[in-house]
Amino acid sequence: MKLIKFLFLLSWIAVGLAHAQTNPYAERLSQAAKNGEELFGRNCQQCHNSRGKGGKAPQLVKGVWGPGGANSDAYMYQVITTGRPNTAMGSFKGSLSDDEIWQVISFLREEALRVKAAEAKNKDTYVPW
Repeated sequence: MKLIKFLFLLSWIAVGLAHAQTNPYAERLSQAAKNGEELFGRNCQQCHNSRGKGGKAPQLVKGVWGPGGANSDAYMYQVITTGRPNTAMGSFKGSLSDDEIWQVISFLREEALRVKAAEAKNKDTYVPW
């Protein structure tokens, strides 16, 4: 009986994770990102600094977290939802809805594109002394 309950729970978790694999806002980031920016400011900025540029916790707009980085939207969703063991990153499952989590991810993805474009522009206009 315990095995059946365990298998049922495991299948329920798998269905939930399968549903969370893609960002529903991936094709239309703008409004979701605007909402996500406000949510990020209230929930994440204390550790990740303003606009995700890093502080007590890692930056979230470049490297493995930025465009083309190793961490997918689904992985970011998982980390925000469940937290990271042995770190200060706790779970936001009880604090943010699934929709709000996707909005925060949309904000970070849009911000990462903005940072990438700004760095490319600055690289082109840099004049060494």
